[in-house]
Amino acid sequence: MKESILRSKTEQDIILQLVELFKLGDFTQKTLLIHLLNHSEDEAVLNLCIRIFCSICTHEDLRDSNNLLFLENATEDVVHTFASAAVTTLSLEAVPYLLALLEDWDEINDTSIIIRDSIDAFIEFEEHLGDGATVEEIGHYYLEYINSCNSEKYYYNQKNAFIGNLTKKLIERVMIAANTGQRLEMELVPSLLSIWSGEKVPGDYYTVINADNYKGFINYVEGLSKKNWEKGHKYFYGLKV
Repeated sequence: MKESILRSKTEQDIILQLVELFKLGDFTQKTLLIHLLNHSEDEAVLNLCIRIFCSICTHEDLRDSNNLLFLENATEDVVHTFASAAVTTLSLEAVPYLLALLEDWDEINDTSIIIRDSIDAFIEFEEHLGDGATVEEIGHYYLEYINSCNSEKYYYNQKNAFIGNLTKKLIERVMIAANTGQRLEMELVPSLLSIWSGEKVPGDYYTVINADNYKGFINYVEGLSKKNWEKGHKYFYGLKV
């Protein structure tokens, strides 16, 4: 597979080969992904690299600012992609980058909202400071917040990341939607479950939940519950990152 990467003729081919390697738990070629992240001139490739990087990066990867040099001259679309994907890093080390972006983009309403929502997903600052908090106020709150956290653990919604918490949210929503024939209308939770486990959730945001398909979600969750998952750890296709 590594030889196939070397023979790849396009950046897209390289990324596809890298993802297959990462799925096997081999992250030795992560540096190649980071190189593409910071040097590709194709914005579609860059946006894909961002999503993959956020899924497999460690705290150490984020602590090295050289790995995210692409943010220095990022377009609004790239900022949107990173801000949205940052939550999937599950690492509080992503917040300083979001704060730096917020300082540059806070006057652009839509972009500011996306960045603030991502920061809030990590540290829930709006509940304590209000949605009109300044970048400086959020920064101070972040510094206080991380003192109460374990710097080596991964977090989702202010709790140690754990697949059981996500499956609970999924099933709760499925049961409600099944009773009324609604769409699933969940995006992040199914995406995280699919990435962490390597097994795709049997539906997406637009899937209408009914008596014919809700059991598929229950079987999916039961399958995941039979595997060993540790709180505070990050997974990619069933393997610890």
